[in-house]
Amino acid sequence: MVYGRNLKGQEYGGMYCAVLTINSFVVSAGIIRVFGQEIAEIPLVATSIANHGKGYFQLLFSCIEKLLAFLNVKNIILPAAEEAESIWTDKFGFKKLRPDQLSEYRKSCCQMVVFQGTSMLQKEVPIHQLISSIERRELYEHLNQGRYDFL
Repeated sequence: MVYGRNLKGQEYGGMYCAVLTINSFVVSAGIIRVFGQEIAEIPLVATSIANHGKGYFQLLFSCIEKLLAFLNVKNIILPAAEEAESIWTDKFGFKKLRPDQLSEYRKSCCQMVVFQGTSMLQKEVPIHQLISSIERRELYEHLNQGRYDFL
């Protein structure tokens, strides 16, 4: 996807990969594509098995949201597998996309990634709030001490 190759009728151009690394090891990653200021999609995410449940993807997703807010993107959409849907809705605040909304998005972004057997979910991008220098310093100190319990 990141290399922009087309496969089985899907257009994968404009994909970017966001990666969270700890001590030079990739612990979590997500694929992102922005379709202008209306929507961005996150078709795939992954966290290494050894790092599940540690809050790493929450941290990565928070950074993605801040980036999208900085770009003035209004909505995030993603295809969710049935077994992961409750995580997206309960933990990250996504809601099921109505069929009429999906049709509208497909008109303007016909190359959205949709996997068979998934539900399309949507979330408004929260308004970006700048991190104060004190908060930034505290966050930096937490990361340098290896403390991630604040996630």
